[in-house]
Amino acid sequence: MLDEAVARYSNILDYLGEDMAYTVTLPNSGELTIEEAVRRMGFDPIEIEGPGTVPHSGHSIRLYQVGVGVVTLDGVYPMPERKQVTDQLGGDGFRHWYVAFDINGNASMYADYGGGQGKLEYPEPINLPFTPWTELLGPLRPYAEFLARAYDSEEAEATVNFVAACLAVTELESGIRLEPELLHTP
Repeated sequence: MLDEAVARYSNILDYLGEDMAYTVTLPNSGELTIEEAVRRMGFDPIEIEGPGTVPHSGHSIRLYQVGVGVVTLDGVYPMPERKQVTDQLGGDGFRHWYVAFDINGNASMYADYGGGQGKLEYPEPINLPFTPWTELLGPLRPYAEFLARAYDSEEAEATVNFVAACLAVTELESGIRLEPELLHTP
């Protein structure tokens, strides 16, 4: 199932642009509306510039209602302050996934399940003394072996694209697929 999703995402990577951040946020119960998501991100819903966008540093972050959750797309590889805006969607009572990449080949994934957080980076895994990168995966730890395939090692080259792998894990965990049509929706 993961390999099928990776293949699908590998085929659409060229359509994603040079820089992008993608999030999926689902409530543990009920529904997260776009208006509530805008409030959680620190804005007033009246400030919405267009259908489902919030202003930020000259570039809008687009929001889409998908089922009971909200998806965001940001066409700018977020500096920490941009990521902080969408990170506010996570927290107690929510499951939140974040995948981002830039033109220079840097990429990251972050997951917040309310009580547990996990993260990983590319082109190299996070390197903390005495802490294997797999210990930082938190709720993503069941995917450690799969995600390790996205990194080169002394023994072998990567066998999956990091961004495609992260999008596949996000889809499998959230049940929400990043459809190419969404990329062309205002």
